[in-house]
Amino acid sequence: MKNSILLLGASLISAVGIAQSNSSTLDQVGGSNSGDITQTGAYNIYLGDQQGDENTATIDQIGAFNQSYTTQLGDLNKATISQLGDSNFSEVVQEIEGNTTEISQEGVVNEDYVYQYGTENDATVEQVGDFNYGYSDQFGAQNDVTLTQWGGDNSAFQIQSGNTNTATITQGIDYTGWASSQVITQRGQFQSALQAAIGDDNEVRAYQGNDNNFSRQYQEGDGNFANTQQYFSTQTSFQEQIGDDNYVNTVQTSGDLNFATVAQWGDDNYALTRQLGDSNGAAVTQLGLSHSSTIMQTGAFNAADVFQTDF
Repeated sequence: MKNSILLLGASLISAVGIAQSNSSTLDQVGGSNSGDITQTGAYNIYLGDQQGDENTATIDQIGAFNQSYTTQLGDLNKATISQLGDSNFSEVVQEIEGNTTEISQEGVVNEDYVYQYGTENDATVEQVGDFNYGYSDQFGAQNDVTLTQWGGDNSAFQIQSGNTNTATITQGIDYTGWASSQVITQRGQFQSALQAAIGDDNEVRAYQGNDNNFSRQYQEGDGNFANTQQYFSTQTSFQEQIGDDNYVNTVQTSGDLNFATVAQWGDDNYALTRQLGDSNGAAVTQLGLSHSSTIMQTGAFNAADVFQTDF
């Protein structure tokens, strides 16, 4: 009986020793703030600060050497962090009111930063794999960011300044996709940018200024580059590349209501479209290998249609 008690005591001491290797600190100033922190494993760290009313922080860390930091200054902000694996890092800063962030990290050495300054902004991040990096800045009201990273060594940046903007980035699928980079910058209101890259070493970029611009970019393959720049208002751009080492660049400046679409299926294709003016339309389709298209439109109501194929 004494042996059993000693073994039980030793087990409890060992368990306490392991539990103490995790660290959690939450400072709360205000009313009706809540924090729910669960740490399973060793050497996990959480540090939180809540100043205001009805802020919520929910943290779940499973593994070792994970770190999570949340700062909530204002009211009704919500942060939910899940880390499964080792050496993952997340930081969330929420200021003013009603901002929401959800971060899920599964794997090793994933890193994500979310900064929300305003009201009712929303950020959702999922990282599955290793060595992925995400960064989101939201300044204004009712902006929405979604980031999904599958694979390894992917990086994504989303910057929103204004109101009611939407940015979506997808990198990889089903644990595949490596060393891809994506950036979305939105300034103004009612912007929408959707980007997806499946494969390795792809790069996708979008810039939207003023109001009501729409951009959709999709890449499947390796070593592709896509860029959309939309200035002024009500510009529309669609870009799709399936294959390897393709290049597409669409720039819509100094006007409104321009429309451009590019589809490239194959390898080593090149497409450049520039629209300066109002209500111009351009469509490019290239199927096969090493096709090239350059369209320059200046003025109003110009139309161009390019179709090139190996077949």
